[in-house]
Amino acid sequence: MTSSPTAPGYLAPVSHHPSGVLPRTAPRRVPALLRACHPEPALAVTLFVTALAATAGRGFAGSAAVAAAVLAGQLSVGWSNDAVDARRDTACGRRDKPVAAGRLPARTVAVAAWTALGLCVPLSLLSGVAAGLAHLAGVAAGWSYNLRLKHSVLSPLPYAVGFASLPVFVTLGLPSPAWPDWWVVAAGALLG
Repeated sequence: MTSSPTAPGYLAPVSHHPSGVLPRTAPRRVPALLRACHPEPALAVTLFVTALAATAGRGFAGSAAVAAAVLAGQLSVGWSNDAVDARRDTACGRRDKPVAAGRLPARTVAVAAWTALGLCVPLSLLSGVAAGLAHLAGVAAGWSYNLRLKHSVLSPLPYAVGFASLPVFVTLGLPSPAWPDWWVVAAGALLG
């Protein structure tokens, strides 16, 4: 996200609120912010990878660390998607998107995305450097989709990389780190 009105990707604040002003109270913004993070896929991926961590032997603390890192990464990708698409969603009349519907400023979603990404880094590294870097590569793939690749022939690539990185994140964070079998990584990529 850039702040210069002439820079590519600049997102101007948009309000479709009847008063012309976006609501400023936190109680009204929280549900809209939660909706903007794409909660269903964020929770589904987090629960799936946490279950994978538990069955792989990460234990309670390790599985909790995986859950926190994956949730932060998923939130950052979801919020960055809505922040980047704010203008297009508004122009298309996407009433299901909180920013486009005027329930939330694009800047709030962008700040949430960067905050979640900032939290994702140390949370990922709780599982060790190699595991953390694997997870952060997957999160970076999600951001690359949002920022550049979504409207290109390469749009499936970030999904493949992102999902393939998840079993690697889990197994490299085991007490005895190991790469997952090739077919597990391939299955993750195909799932993506």
